[in-house]
Amino acid sequence: MTNPDFGTTGNSIWNQPYIDHLTEHFFPSVDLGALPDRASEFLEVYPQWIASSQFNSFTGLDKFPHRWVSLGTTQTLDWFHYYCAANGLRIRMMRGEYPYNRDALLEGVWTHDRYIGDRPLIAGDAVIVSVPFSGTGRVPPRWNRLLEECNAKQIPVLVDCAWFGTCWDIDVDLSADCIKLVSFSTTKGLSCGNWRSGITFSRIAEGSLAVQTEWLHGIHLNTAIGLELMQNFSPDTLVKKYRDAHAQVCVHYGLDASNTIHIATSDDPAYDSYSRDGAHNRINIRTALKRYNKNGTFTQ
Repeated sequence: MTNPDFGTTGNSIWNQPYIDHLTEHFFPSVDLGALPDRASEFLEVYPQWIASSQFNSFTGLDKFPHRWVSLGTTQTLDWFHYYCAANGLRIRMMRGEYPYNRDALLEGVWTHDRYIGDRPLIAGDAVIVSVPFSGTGRVPPRWNRLLEECNAKQIPVLVDCAWFGTCWDIDVDLSADCIKLVSFSTTKGLSCGNWRSGITFSRIAEGSLAVQTEWLHGIHLNTAIGLELMQNFSPDTLVKKYRDAHAQVCVHYGLDASNTIHIATSDDPAYDSYSRDGAHNRINIRTALKRYNKNGTFTQ
């Protein structure tokens, strides 16, 4: 089924009030010389901003001794790819996961036996999993069982929380010992795709992100922009603005609502063109949400 208001990407909704605020309050008075000093403040404020959500609970972040500045979550994913390659670990994911990790693979072509579910996890594996899950916009399938298995087999896990700021009713405990890194981004929740920044919570104290953060060798304008927005907007901003539209769009088109504002799913074969690895038909409904929010209409 085709619809001009549906898409296949993971891109969230552009929220103009963020940009209006920056144009009025940030860019006219930004002190370029002081930008490096804002990085430490960014790392202090970001965990508080995450904890301030009224609609989600991402607990256990206080168990991680290290915080790094990252260029969105992607730079942290790159770090984990290098870490796994250096330590002889085989990256595993669920079907429907963010395809960057498949396409950017360093140690060879992705094969189906890398998918969790197609072959049992074993010692020597490493897991990347997104929360909300990229394939559904909800808590990942078998989340608690996955962590129990990774703990038992000493499999390191990276949790990618790129969609925080666009979700609700996501309650996860991130304190499991197997979770070595948790990464968040300003890209989706704060419309910062043109000046991405993020934070990584880590149990590992080595590598490029650790060094760059220690040396203040970072993306200082990006982190200052993210800090400005976090200090003036809630992580629930997009959910409050578009949650009703999400429900209305899903009802009108017969889609299954998710816990991520711009994502819906469907088991209807008519939506098989939106399939993610043959496991989930994931539909990006951001354009439909903006249309409905603006004038209460649908394309069909």
